[in-house]
Amino acid sequence: MSQTAAHALAETTVVDTDVHITVEEEMIAKYLEEPHRSSITDSPHPMFPSSSWDQRMGGKIDDYFSEFTGPEDIRQFQEDFQIDYPIINTFEPLGKFSQPDLAMSLMRAYNDLLLDKFLDDYDFLGLGAVATQRPEEAAAEIDRIGDNEQIVGLYLGTSGEYPPLGDPSNDPIYKAAEDHDLPIVFHGNGEEFMFDFPLHNKGFNNYFEVQSLGHPWQQMATMASVIGEGVPAKFPDLDFVFLEAGIGWVPYLMHRMNKIYRMRRSEVPLLDQSPEEYIRDRFYIGSQPLGEPNRSEDMKRMIETLGADMLMFATDYPHWDFDHLEELDKYLQHYFTEEERQKILYETPVEAFRLPFQQ
Repeated sequence: MSQTAAHALAETTVVDTDVHITVEEEMIAKYLEEPHRSSITDSPHPMFPSSSWDQRMGGKIDDYFSEFTGPEDIRQFQEDFQIDYPIINTFEPLGKFSQPDLAMSLMRAYNDLLLDKFLDDYDFLGLGAVATQRPEEAAAEIDRIGDNEQIVGLYLGTSGEYPPLGDPSNDPIYKAAEDHDLPIVFHGNGEEFMFDFPLHNKGFNNYFEVQSLGHPWQQMATMASVIGEGVPAKFPDLDFVFLEAGIGWVPYLMHRMNKIYRMRRSEVPLLDQSPEEYIRDRFYIGSQPLGEPNRSEDMKRMIETLGADMLMFATDYPHWDFDHLEELDKYLQHYFTEEERQKILYETPVEAFRLPFQQ
């Protein structure tokens, strides 16, 4: 990093919108209701379904997922990566669980763990976990945790969700989120590709193909469902955040939906604006994984297409494919104004998550 870039980072307040804590089975067990607690502590069989892929090769952290388990790890991450405000989540996508009782118990357990271990005695910010198997029960959980000032959004995994997340059956979740002024945060999970695209998962021969497609396919399906079912129209005060699929898919899908909207408006009667208008007004996009174009001008154009009012910085730390702040900031410092840079790194996430502070 150049001295100029390092100085700029030192002078900038940075919000990281996607920081994961590692939750081992033994760690979550004490927060689970019975009989699920005993199913972890008394059984040799793992509770969490496997991805079916060997993910151990490569990555930027050799020993990822092993040490990011306590508040001290978050503090060290802030110091090492120059992050002022990490927004942390418990990561597990709950939609993949076939047992509704287990999914709902895990939802409450993850939230209790987050509050007990990371929020109650610290100044961190977090995302409440939501399981969609029983929407009314999920809404009650949002009511339980939604007034906590350190809960700044609601985390919905986009892997394994059925029906798709725009389905009207999920309206109680969106209503509760709107009532508590909390954005819905959709998060993909390439490792769970098998739950959404089982034929492709069996047909591909290497994890390169799965990891390339898993996150954007899940997020595209979710955005199309949410827009197509009129969720932004039904809940006009609700905002939406999409994390961990990068940014390149957003302009493509946004513009494609505009075209389909104009041809098939009778199928989306709830929409009184184009998809792009809804997205630009109330959708936010996390930067990670940013992508690595051979020509830096291509990244400039993608960032410009989204705009500083929509784009937010995210690391996805401590996952093996995380982004360092410098990966985005080198483009921001080279191509964009300081005002635009400040928006992306700080002001836009403050707006999206209604963060209780100002620069």
